[in-house]
Amino acid sequence: MAGGVEASSEDRSPGLEEATTAFRPEAPVVALDEHRRAVAPVAQSPAPLARSAQPWRVLVVAGEEESFLLVRDLLARAEPPVFRVDWAATGEAALRRLTASHYDVAVVDEVLSDREGAEFVRMLQRRGFRTPVVLLSEDLDQLDPTTAIALGVGDTIGKEELEVGRLVRSLRFAVARKAQTDRLDHLAQYDDLTGLANRALLRDRLARALAAARRHGSLVAVMVLDLDGFKQVNDTLGHAAGDRLLVEVAERLRARVRETDTVARLGGDEFALVIEDLLRPEHAAFVARKLLDALEPPIRLDGREARVGASLGVAVYPRDGEDPALLLRLADAAMYAVKAEGGRGCRFHDSRLDQRMQRGAILESDLRRALERGEFVLHFQPQVALSSGPIGVAAVLRWQHPELGLVELERFRAAVEECGMIEPLGAWMLTEATRRVRGWRDTGLGEVVLGLPVLSRRQLGWSRIGEQVVGALQEAGVPRASVELEIEERLVCADVQAGGTGLRGLVEQGLRVAIEGFGADQASLRPLCEAPLHTLKLARELIRGAPQKARRARFLRALVGLAKELGLRVVAEGVETRAELALLRAAGCDAVQAVTSCPPLPADACGAWLREAAARSAGGP
Repeated sequence: MAGGVEASSEDRSPGLEEATTAFRPEAPVVALDEHRRAVAPVAQSPAPLARSAQPWRVLVVAGEEESFLLVRDLLARAEPPVFRVDWAATGEAALRRLTASHYDVAVVDEVLSDREGAEFVRMLQRRGFRTPVVLLSEDLDQLDPTTAIALGVGDTIGKEELEVGRLVRSLRFAVARKAQTDRLDHLAQYDDLTGLANRALLRDRLARALAAARRHGSLVAVMVLDLDGFKQVNDTLGHAAGDRLLVEVAERLRARVRETDTVARLGGDEFALVIEDLLRPEHAAFVARKLLDALEPPIRLDGREARVGASLGVAVYPRDGEDPALLLRLADAAMYAVKAEGGRGCRFHDSRLDQRMQRGAILESDLRRALERGEFVLHFQPQVALSSGPIGVAAVLRWQHPELGLVELERFRAAVEECGMIEPLGAWMLTEATRRVRGWRDTGLGEVVLGLPVLSRRQLGWSRIGEQVVGALQEAGVPRASVELEIEERLVCADVQAGGTGLRGLVEQGLRVAIEGFGADQASLRPLCEAPLHTLKLARELIRGAPQKARRARFLRALVGLAKELGLRVVAEGVETRAELALLRAAGCDAVQAVTSCPPLPADACGAWLREAAARSAGGP
């Protein structure tokens, strides 16, 4: 083949031609010479076709083979020869090729065997194809340029003026014009700083979401989010740091929703979200909580930590309204209500949803179906040892919700207790936990202590949790010391005030007990004196900032010393900095449990992590 141009074709199908004769010709399409001159300063001088570049793929859509051969032979003589030319004899054949492969540009004959070229270009636009188009015409004077521009034709060229240079320039212009159009479209719809949708695209997406919700009977949540503390970052670190913070916030918000949802920046530090295809209004509360949680961790800017929270307002279609502008106004008003109360929280336009959100925002039927369908999962977070002793792992209960993704325990704990599911869910957790411990021991990991959360004080005082744990451990064939029941500080305090019978019953059966989140609330040291404990887990609130505050550092060292004096193992939760880690190590802390050292992992991944840790420990320093 001359000039190094490759060519292929897809023959016409007589049956297909007959099936498509119902397409009626539209108004003729014409040259874009005047329009091309008008936009040339924007799209002029596309990059030269380098000899080392990948070949441009050109699809010639022409009913007559002569047109294809003419274009192919001209491009074969181009310098340098960097075109690969394919042929489709009908519009349907061209659609199949464009669906199956990428083409840089299409040359479309004005007259096809199964339809007009203009009708084919209109079909491309209607079906969302983005391929630049050059229209090949017998008579440019008979074509309407307005129609051609509306169709999105990149350029037109008459067959009588076809020659190598003219054809190559036309292809280049069509590609450059398409790139410029796409860029302008993007600028018109997306925020330049964060890449999120802008206000105009948000309105369009919201209108489409509401239309889909009407058809399918689903719900849509509209959320308006404004950052708390952003002005302080801007004032202290500068506008460049503020911009980087906004980019990070955008990424965190985008990571917490589905691809089908929309995250937009309205301007400044204000964002909006459209959450589609919800089954119940309460499900929006889960999403809201995930968004607020996403902004909790600090953001590193110029070597410093910046913390921002958010005020979030929510309106739900159709309960709160059916008009897009109204829903945005209601969500905005709910957001300002949060601001008026001090910020860093969420409010629904409907007060009943606010109340349900505080209770966990989950209905009993949701939870029961979740247990039946196996939607609950246990993840496991290793406790990285700072001293010798058994390997510690904490079990983390999560809900793999089919719509809302991975939901943390705190978002549904209250609802579980309200609807009487504490015991069946606790039994499932126990079975799953002991099975995992047995599996780890069978792989040679040796002594592993698994911390298992106690969900409610009801389990301590009014259930047979001790007997259940002992029975499960015996059935799994693992020692009783292999499971440590982790009980929140408030539950331990409540049990102590009630006489301590719940905890004593566990310890009398040979089980280990840990007090979890110690120091998170205003509590006394009474539980350390009176509760039969084996492990003290220090809350993040006690550790944050301790290395920089001498009084807090002394208190932390004294607390660890007291715990060691009482024979307790000490685990620090939520350690985030090297300075905090050094302080805890020097104080005699036994282990740390933090995302920075190791996040919660699926069971198999945790087993692999533990084996690697054991191998490193056996190998020595």
